[in-house]
Amino acid sequence: MMVNQYCMFSELLYLCRMNITIQEYHHGEELVKSNLNGLWLCRVLKGSIRVLFEQKSYKLSAGTIFAVQEGATFRVQSSTQNMVVEVMTFDESLMNVVYALLGAEADIGTLETAFWSDTTLGVPFGRMFAADYELLRMAVGQPDLIARHKMITASLVHLLLSIFNAMGEATTSSSGDNSKRSRQLLNHFFELVGENTPSGCRNITYYADKLCVSERYLFKVCKKETGKTPKELIHQFLIGQIKNALLTTEMTHQQVADHFGFPDQSAFGQFFKRQEGMSPSEFRKRYR
Repeated sequence: MMVNQYCMFSELLYLCRMNITIQEYHHGEELVKSNLNGLWLCRVLKGSIRVLFEQKSYKLSAGTIFAVQEGATFRVQSSTQNMVVEVMTFDESLMNVVYALLGAEADIGTLETAFWSDTTLGVPFGRMFAADYELLRMAVGQPDLIARHKMITASLVHLLLSIFNAMGEATTSSSGDNSKRSRQLLNHFFELVGENTPSGCRNITYYADKLCVSERYLFKVCKKETGKTPKELIHQFLIGQIKNALLTTEMTHQQVADHFGFPDQSAFGQFFKRQEGMSPSEFRKRYR
């Protein structure tokens, strides 16, 4: 009995960390996805809606299942009086697990198209997408299922694989636009990194918030375009600026630390040694 209670408690904790929610929206209620993290899976139960996504308008009728990926916002522009839409939300912690499981099977560029429905993916992927939704809905709505969290995770992985496969050709045809969008984001990221930002803010969360994208999306763009993570790019740019200051100016180490936003000289020295394998003093003596 104690074992069963412990398993149930562990399952509950896992699903709490997942933070999965299901909610119905009716005509007259605001339906807007503004959170840049997490995945929305939705089904039009009754009536029809018109949604706006990235300046494009889509009309969705009863029975349509659609998904809005992380890094994307959308809103319902209008709906019929009898509209009912079911929304399942999956938070970032669960999606981190899902994307780790996808691994090399998925091309990160594909997910730059962040709105899909079972009617736009085509056969057979639209049917697979709808079937995965039904399985997810059942698993989320049945708390007594054995290994419920595994079913949810596996269904999400399969659902996204269906999308990756279906979007393969579409991604190839629109790769120019997607690459342009990625480069624009990357250039803006570099501009922000070049600003004199306090060291405590030099993390992917800070820059993703500034760019109004999710952390995972920024990570994907950086890896796709440069082969490096945002953290690696931030540190690479910063260490280059610091080395230049050490070699071409007469600033003291404390002044360098202050100039680049470190809280104190000790934090500056530790950062530099982690990156270069030597202290700022040793670097100056060796290369100046």
